[in-house]
Amino acid sequence: MNGTHLPGALKRWILVLACLAAPHFAHAACTSTPAMPYLQTMNNMAVAVNLAVGSTIPGTVRYYTFSGKCATVPPYVYAGAPIISCYYGSGTEVMPGVYSTGVAGVGIRLRNAAGQPMTNAVGVNCDTRAANLGYVNPDMSYSVTASIEFVKTGPISAGSLDPAQTRFGFGVYKGSVDGGLGGTSNYIGFSGSATPREIACNASYPPVVNLPPISASALAVQGTANSTPFTIQLTCNGTALVGMTLDAGGSTPVRSAPNGIFGIDNAGSAGMASGAGVQIVNAAGTAPVPLQVRNEMGNIAANVPATYRFAARYVALGGMPTPGTVSSSMVFTLDYR
Repeated sequence: MNGTHLPGALKRWILVLACLAAPHFAHAACTSTPAMPYLQTMNNMAVAVNLAVGSTIPGTVRYYTFSGKCATVPPYVYAGAPIISCYYGSGTEVMPGVYSTGVAGVGIRLRNAAGQPMTNAVGVNCDTRAANLGYVNPDMSYSVTASIEFVKTGPISAGSLDPAQTRFGFGVYKGSVDGGLGGTSNYIGFSGSATPREIACNASYPPVVNLPPISASALAVQGTANSTPFTIQLTCNGTALVGMTLDAGGSTPVRSAPNGIFGIDNAGSAGMASGAGVQIVNAAGTAPVPLQVRNEMGNIAANVPATYRFAARYVALGGMPTPGTVSSSMVFTLDYR
């Protein structure tokens, strides 16, 4: 049977260091938990030299959820009012939805929970209702989620992130001070130095992992079966802290990201099995490897191969599986700090 396909390639990376600013707090009609401005330290960011302009820098995505309650302040702060984000920085929109940071070649982008970026969002009076973060609830409470990521915008040069440029604000549309989430300092802002360091890494992996056959009835009884080990080996010309994100490739669905389970390509179609999947687990088979999240792989030494060990196994998805071919594809993304 076909197993898990693992594409990968030689990657060259630039290391960018960043940390977070710490502006002052304020009070407003809308409370916020956690308090605004939200402070989070950004560790080292890795930028591939061959990463396409406009691409998210691997390992830099951060998710934020804010909740609280607003007081009704007509005419704009009311139940059902949209909550938006604007670019509060002093920089410019260098490409749609991406704003300057003070470092050449590095931009910043904010997305709502649906993945929509904030375009044409410059200024505290912007109108990003088309990509709003959510709405004030009937009881005047709210809960919104957004993500911030750094983006490659061109050749990267050494420099410092400008805290006056790297700010996104949050509030009720046209709500002014009364609609700011947590106060007049209702923003996320970054600062720090950016010191590029080129690092070249090469990943080797099995193109296919073949799982031994198993009967549908045996899998239904056992739940999981035929754990098959595989490794991904990585060699870099410099030291780095490595992260790895696993996800589905091609037409393979993800059946359970927390449990590391992929579905079957075209399950139930002619010759293909159904009611089963492929689960990625640690080498010992004692824990699943979660999908679509960064897995910390530890430090790698310069010019010393690091071997990351996993296993793939069949997993029953409930009921009696339908016999047939099991084929799933997996992609992995490496990031370095």
